[in-house]
Amino acid sequence: MNTQELKAALANYYGSENLYRHTLNRRMTYTEGVQAFAVLAGAYWFIDIAATELFTLLKDEDFLTVILRVEGSKAKITADDGNGNVLFTKLIDYTDCPEGEWKFFFTGNVLMLPSEY
Repeated sequence: MNTQELKAALANYYGSENLYRHTLNRRMTYTEGVQAFAVLAGAYWFIDIAATELFTLLKDEDFLTVILRVEGSKAKITADDGNGNVLFTKLIDYTDCPEGEWKFFFTGNVLMLPSEY
């Protein structure tokens, strides 16, 4: 799936009727849009990072903006407090996730697409 196809598919997610519970961190849930992203982009690894590394930031922050930037086969994940104060950065050496900037919100132990907020 290419970037434009993925963006078009994710544009269909507003709100979420179902939440998915993460298997490694049972306190974390994610929305149908995030599930679709993981399936379509082959990026379950991103949800795993959110559950194991980003989730701990929610102890001190009520809200996180998470950006996954993919260029070529490399990626960078950043998380900030919603006001541009970067709290987390991680470089990914290889991914086949479509190129682009993918934005997520993380609040109330739920990872979601901005359109699902």
